[in-house]
Amino acid sequence: MKSLKALAVVAVILLTGCVTLKQRGDEVSSRETWAVLPFVNNTETPYAAERSESIATALLYARGVQRLEKVVVDSRPEDMGLDRGEKRQRAAMEQARQKQVRYVLAGTVNEWRYKVGLDGEPVAGFTLQLIELPQGRVVWSGAAGKSGWSRDAVSSVAQQLLDRLLGNISITSAIPATSGQK
Repeated sequence: MKSLKALAVVAVILLTGCVTLKQRGDEVSSRETWAVLPFVNNTETPYAAERSESIATALLYARGVQRLEKVVVDSRPEDMGLDRGEKRQRAAMEQARQKQVRYVLAGTVNEWRYKVGLDGEPVAGFTLQLIELPQGRVVWSGAAGKSGWSRDAVSSVAQQLLDRLLGNISITSAIPATSGQK
């Protein structure tokens, strides 16, 4: 009976820091030129997308991506409101094509908040797509959500989640045979 109670306690502890992870993808090269597009912010938290982009960029460098091209798209007042970043993401994709970037990481922030309640656990959720240019073919995609402990920061939960997602991209140091098709 004691072992059943211990097992139940362990199960509850493991479920408290839940992670949901779904993905699929092909092998890609770290030696090609990459770019991180502006993320779309589907949350009510200001700058959640920009924070996520920054974390994703650092994690790609840590994973061995050697050439990350900067694509900068200015926000215009008329683009604010209901857009959430889709126009900036499309403009950045076009800029990446012009710069002959091979892979772009596009993302959407679906959750970035603290749950309302007694403990206020941090929650983060993302969908990511790695797109091969110029064709626009999705070579990897993933979606995940995670809640953390009440003493964790949302940015910490987001970093763990993005690290886990990006860690499942099959990145090789070889240049693919199709790299001449730019």
